[in-house]
Amino acid sequence: MTRLEARKDFNSRIFKEVVIIAAWAIWTHRNEVIFYRAHIALRRWKQLFRDEFSLLLHRAKPTLKLELQTWLSSFHHIFSLASWA
Repeated sequence: MTRLEARKDFNSRIFKEVVIIAAWAIWTHRNEVIFYRAHIALRRWKQLFRDEFSLLLHRAKPTLKLELQTWLSSFHHIFSLASWA
């Protein structure tokens, strides 16, 4: 899947923000694993992602804030249902 296809399938104005925050959370968790000998854990990545996404809500334009909040709550719901989370 190309980036354009992924963006089209995502079907939201916040696609770029989600991708950037996901990448930042991966990078941050990677640094924890390398420098602090933390264990690789999807749960930790999700926590970092939610924390960073919550910070984004504070500086988001009012026109995007509701969409961001809705997406974050659906993200939390989807991942809380997953058995591997």
